[in-house]
Amino acid sequence: MDPILNALRNRRAVIQARIEREQARPAPDSLALQGLKKLKLRFREQIEYLERLNREGQATSIPVIRRRFTTPTAARSRA
Repeated sequence: MDPILNALRNRRAVIQARIEREQARPAPDSLALQGLKKLKLRFREQIEYLERLNREGQATSIPVIRRRFTTPTAARSRA
């Protein structure tokens, strides 16, 4: 099994547990629930996309985007 798919499924399960915990509270926070459900939906969409690529035999390389923290050029010229 693809480790990326496993990671997404695990994250989705964690979000589902958080949703259930929030719903079990006496006064659940509807805004928090809405955000968690949207996040869970995004994970499901990513999982389905990768599974579809696997069925079609296409490569499942996923680009990793990393933020680079750089100082503005003006700040570098002053130093």
